[in-house]
Amino acid sequence: MKHIITLILAFLICFSLNAEVRIHMEKESGVYKVPCTVNGLKMKFIFDTGAAKVCISSSYAEMMLENGYLDKSDIKGTSKSTIADGRVIDNVVINLRKVEIAGLTIENVPAVVVPTQNAPLLLGQSVIQKLGRVSIDGEDLVIHNANLYSDEELESLVEEANDYMTNKIYSKALDLYMTIYRSLDENINPWILYNIGFCYIQLDDRSNGEKYYLKAIELANDDNSLLYAAYQKLTTSSIMRNDYKNAVNYARLLLKYSNTITRAHCLHEIAEAYYWQNDFSNALYYYNEAINDFNNNKDNKDVLYYSYDYINSFHRKGDILIGKLHYQEALDVYNEGKKILSLYHKYSYDDTENLERLLDEGIRLCHLGLAGY
Repeated sequence: MKHIITLILAFLICFSLNAEVRIHMEKESGVYKVPCTVNGLKMKFIFDTGAAKVCISSSYAEMMLENGYLDKSDIKGTSKSTIADGRVIDNVVINLRKVEIAGLTIENVPAVVVPTQNAPLLLGQSVIQKLGRVSIDGEDLVIHNANLYSDEELESLVEEANDYMTNKIYSKALDLYMTIYRSLDENINPWILYNIGFCYIQLDDRSNGEKYYLKAIELANDDNSLLYAAYQKLTTSSIMRNDYKNAVNYARLLLKYSNTITRAHCLHEIAEAYYWQNDFSNALYYYNEAINDFNNNKDNKDVLYYSYDYINSFHRKGDILIGKLHYQEALDVYNEGKKILSLYHKYSYDDTENLERLLDEGIRLCHLGLAGY
């Protein structure tokens, strides 16, 4: 069955390239400060992992506003905070359009203006989390997986990977997707993981392919389209590895995320897993279920995208019946399959010529069996 590659260009914020950046912090009055540029203004912030947001004093905010480093449109409202003596105070919330740290750029950072003239400048988690994973090495702030690309550059990187995928240049697509993946950390888009899995499968590395499909499933949440696509690939890959037990399990999960259009296909996949496991009793049951579902939706052109499965279900059912020496019943099934093929093969994206040959061979064997040979 032809595979449909789906790439969703989303969650492009907070991407980072697999690189390490070291920032030498300046020690002043017992605290370490990080040199930054905010909206073009050079500043020094105390590196504070305990602060939730960036904090600046009211005197700094006034100076920035007076000198054009802040606009009135950057003032976003107020928030409340509790100070040391237990009082709750109102703080002005502003938007810092561009914060640059050691060549790394973070856009649209929320900051709190503390209503104290001499309040320290604090570099909080709203920036730290976007830098990447950070650690302290002596007087150096080390940023792991540092963000070296703008959002526009990252979008271009994803589009380039998508182009390679579309053109079936899977090794280059994989390299780009892995570069993106290493940067994502907890912000990962599960469709990126899905595409990594797909590339590995196309490059005949089923072990890694399945690993990344499972990673995508872990992060899929309620994205049924992703869950369906990943379980479909896992089912097919497991059959190709002769791991029929897992193939059955994945196919049953695939059925859970199916809809009217895909249900018959899922039933066929379960039947296939049982068939290759030589569990012909269960296989026959699910081939019948698939055929019945196809029959109920035979006028739906979307369902008939899977018409190859429709026809193949007759072929497999006939083979099982021949194995049971039920030649007449098998002959009727093969003939029905031939009839379906003549009506619906044009809707299939797969080559049905081989199926026609197999149906003809089944018919020939039924005639020999009925003749006593």
